[in-house]
Amino acid sequence: MAKLDFGELVGDDRFFARLLGRNVHGRMSAPPYGPDLPVVLLTGGPGTGKQQLLEELRDRFGKKAPAALVDCADPQYEREAGERPSCRSAATETLFDIAQRMAEWDGPGGAVPTPRFFAGMAAVAAGQGLRQQELDEELTRYRRLLRAPRRAGLHRLFKNMAHGYLVALAAIVAPAAAMPLVGAALTEFLEKLATEGDEPVQGLYRNYPGAAGSAATGLRLLSNSFRRDEEGRRLAEGFLFRALREDVDTAYSGAGALLMRVGRPAILLQHSNWPVGRELLVAALDDWAEGHRGGSTVLMASERMAEPLFLVGERRTEEPAEYRPAEQTPPETWERRPARGQLGQAVLLVRMPQLTSVQIKQQVLVQAGVADNAGLLLRAQGAVRRLSGHRPRMVQRLAEAAARLPPLDNDRDLLSHRVFLDGAPAAVQDVLLEELVLRQLPERLPVGATDRWLDLLTHLSVAHTGDCARTLLRSDELEQLAGGLTADQVQQYLLESGWPACERHFIGDFGLRQLLMCRLYGTAGTDDSGNPDAHAHTGAYSGGDWRRNHSLLHAHYRSLSEAPDHAFGTTAAHGLNHDLVAGGGPERAIRHLAQEFPASGTRAEEWCAQLLAIAQAPLLEGPDERHARMNVAKIVGTTLERQLDQLLHAVWLCEERTRPADGAAAKKMGDLLGALALAYPDAAPVLADRAREWGERAGGKRPLQPCACTSHIS
Repeated sequence: MAKLDFGELVGDDRFFARLLGRNVHGRMSAPPYGPDLPVVLLTGGPGTGKQQLLEELRDRFGKKAPAALVDCADPQYEREAGERPSCRSAATETLFDIAQRMAEWDGPGGAVPTPRFFAGMAAVAAGQGLRQQELDEELTRYRRLLRAPRRAGLHRLFKNMAHGYLVALAAIVAPAAAMPLVGAALTEFLEKLATEGDEPVQGLYRNYPGAAGSAATGLRLLSNSFRRDEEGRRLAEGFLFRALREDVDTAYSGAGALLMRVGRPAILLQHSNWPVGRELLVAALDDWAEGHRGGSTVLMASERMAEPLFLVGERRTEEPAEYRPAEQTPPETWERRPARGQLGQAVLLVRMPQLTSVQIKQQVLVQAGVADNAGLLLRAQGAVRRLSGHRPRMVQRLAEAAARLPPLDNDRDLLSHRVFLDGAPAAVQDVLLEELVLRQLPERLPVGATDRWLDLLTHLSVAHTGDCARTLLRSDELEQLAGGLTADQVQQYLLESGWPACERHFIGDFGLRQLLMCRLYGTAGTDDSGNPDAHAHTGAYSGGDWRRNHSLLHAHYRSLSEAPDHAFGTTAAHGLNHDLVAGGGPERAIRHLAQEFPASGTRAEEWCAQLLAIAQAPLLEGPDERHARMNVAKIVGTTLERQLDQLLHAVWLCEERTRPADGAAAKKMGDLLGALALAYPDAAPVLADRAREWGERAGGKRPLQPCACTSHIS
């Protein structure tokens, strides 16, 4: 799978190069935003390229200064913490991983030791009542963090003192009478270390809450906090993160650093919306608010939501600072403003840009190579653009599926073609659902619901509104699948996962909805020759599933008295939309439209809205008769019913967003509306206006009924 080109973001004169104070060749002059650096949050939903950008930053700039990238959702940290839970946690294991990467740095200036963090972790281990062998193993584990830098003075200091420091720390939390010499050894170590660097270990731990100016007391209190309770452990973990950042800052400050090191070091937190990531971010932001500023270290993290959960509800009079690379030039200055709230004042939200049409074309060309058929190539590019919503990961996978440039009728045909996931072929719809849904589950989703989350979303892909979804979940068929989850909870979990909302669709992302619908409708995959491949698609759904869902909704809205409907104008139109999808045929919809036709001119606006709402139905099976029926009515009925038969099918084609715009349907729709305006003068003003408005929209390849999830489609 081709990598995305982030050149516009990481080029030498761009935001990230300037923030990190260097280009790929070395140091840049006068790095901005310092020394009071913002905490940079890359915001964007699943598949927007946050991980690839963080990896690009690590790989591109990490050759000159350390850029430690860790995944806060990686289960390895929980596993490692579980091996010795009394003195480890997922947060400390994450920090330990960062510290190890700093200690292994072999670029300009050499290793970045982390003695402050080492001291804290050793104190935590020493205070948990471990057996001597376990304690020795735990302390030896952290010895690598004291790898000496390339400055002679510190090299000798660490070489001479590391072993004695381990021994001394092994009992610093024991009663003073038990080992009276330990306190003296610790004090001697701290005093000697205080001669090196601007912020020594002693200066940090004597500021631990309650330490009263004593570093040894601070270390003991840190250990006590870690084993006290959940709140105490969070306090200790946050302080350990401060210790780690101060270690890195010290290595990159002072005269020696100016001579030996380049740029700014970086700590990169992927999936910071997960518990460990959010805990570390909040701890750092609390430090910033209390005056413990960022120094030389760039702290950058990825976040799914446009506004992170820890900022929601924070009292402020202005929004956090933000930078939109797709619309703005890199900000020249950074200013902390208390009006943004205690945590928000230190945050700079960087909105992940979507790919442009030119970049999508490039991705398709990279996968397809030299195309013999320019028409097929153009068709594939359009399908990728419409289905992906310009979301980078979807663009990559869809471009990969379009590599052989298969002839497409509907864009959804592309979703059944195969790509490779972990070396094995699979339908692109299954691959994307695995990568964007199953691997990025909502953080607060109950554990018991994780195995059925994808199935639940699959069934709800037919819903339009919250009422629609609630109706489905009340049914006998889906109530058990929901397992107590409500439609409102599902929608909230989607938002917290970074998926957008839409006023007319319960699944508010157009591309995600198409993936789920194809899974529900049981679309089969294809082999390399384009032949049906029953093994390419893993969804266990059949026509009965989706027909049942649509039929349930049709029956629900048909049972209601004619009433206003937020998304569809009336409940009748809402129900007829589902009937059209469920295979009931268009006859019921046509007769309803004829019965409600505003010949007298009254309620003409509402009637047009109903026509448009009914016509917004996907066609996923059976022969497509829409072109034939827009030209020759098939219904047996009155002249008006035959005209509306033609009009409904023309509008239906114009509203099909998973295929190129249909110029013939747009012209036919305008002609039919114009003919109705001539035949019914009282309704003519509205009908003529719709003929013009809808004709302009269709001619411009835009949706007739704009909504949040189709605004990108052209």
